[in-house]
Amino acid sequence: MGKKRTERYSGIVEYINQYYAENMRYPSVRDIVAGTGVPLSSVHRYLKEMNENGVLQYDGRRSINTTEMGMESPSRYMKVLGYVACGEGQEEEETVIEYIRMPESIVGKGNFFALIAKGESMIDAGIHPGDYVTVKQQKGANDGDYVVALYEGKNNLKQLIKDNGRYILRSCNEDKGTYPDIYPEDLQIQGVAVCVTHKLK
Repeated sequence: MGKKRTERYSGIVEYINQYYAENMRYPSVRDIVAGTGVPLSSVHRYLKEMNENGVLQYDGRRSINTTEMGMESPSRYMKVLGYVACGEGQEEEETVIEYIRMPESIVGKGNFFALIAKGESMIDAGIHPGDYVTVKQQKGANDGDYVVALYEGKNNLKQLIKDNGRYILRSCNEDKGTYPDIYPEDLQIQGVAVCVTHKLK
């Protein structure tokens, strides 16, 4: 196989993987033409050749599957429902500001939503202002879980402590004077935090 053809193969496969990662659908042949600059007749020919050589799977229409796609972990799509307080509770509010996806290998199975952390009461748990917190939607939680809790009409992200049948919402910050324990009378668990994503500074 010539060097030029090998480079064309690699360029097409790289574009297909990138397109799929960004759009979560296969590119059309015309998408590949536009994205790679390879002529339409050549793209058709290369796809058929790569299918015959086992480089990728192509059904002659739209379905294209590369090795990298086969290795990809299933993803969980979720709404980002605004901000969650890590400090003083804030009024319950649900506004979809964007959609994201997280690998199932990280978050697990279930129904999820995400929130953006606001405040510093959970920094010792590795949750900082601006972090994206992935939350598994469920009504119950175990002792020590980090939960999105609703009480007195307010949302908060805290560690749940169970003490002789009583619930405590605890901050993870050494400054206990600023972030005292909360003893809610009417507590509703909206979900358990399973993953935190933040940028490295």
